[in-house]
Amino acid sequence: MRRMLSVALILTGMSLAAQDITGGVFTGLSLPLGDFKDKAGYGTNEFFGIHVGGHLDFAITPHHEVRAQLSYHSLPGSDWGSGYSNAQNDFKVLQVGADWVYHFQNPSQGWYTIAGASINSLKDDYSSFGYSGSASQSGKLGVRGGGGYTFNKMLSLEGTLNQVFVDKGGSDGFGFDTATWAQVSAVFRFGR
Repeated sequence: MRRMLSVALILTGMSLAAQDITGGVFTGLSLPLGDFKDKAGYGTNEFFGIHVGGHLDFAITPHHEVRAQLSYHSLPGSDWGSGYSNAQNDFKVLQVGADWVYHFQNPSQGWYTIAGASINSLKDDYSSFGYSGSASQSGKLGVRGGGGYTFNKMLSLEGTLNQVFVDKGGSDGFGFDTATWAQVSAVFRFGR
């Protein structure tokens, strides 16, 4: 019994060692779109935010990989003006997800596409009419898609469109149904 367990553990370890796992970090701009930016009194009223994150890549074939990713987005807001008593919304997003990545040439160079899903936690720190507070929503489903270009084993540039389904009303409502943003990232990889 012990020998069978030892053999099973050795074979499992060899299988995991053969798995091509790499990782990296990314950072760049987050650009709110639609109501997330433009809805008067509720959106950010700003064009740029920033993000930072990390990822682990699991190669399935030379062209296909699964990527686990974690990112943090800061989307600061600006005043909406006197009609809204200087309403301002600063959003923060914590995102954890999985992406399917397809490389047209190979993982070390060339174009690739991304399709993924995520679970998101969003927080809005707001102020309006001399009052400030916050609203938060957790466990919100999101989808994303995009593409990128790998210059070498260490550096890629990529862009994705993210859409998270949020609650519009209620005590923690954001005043819109979806939070949508474009994400432009410089991706730095290690382990390839």
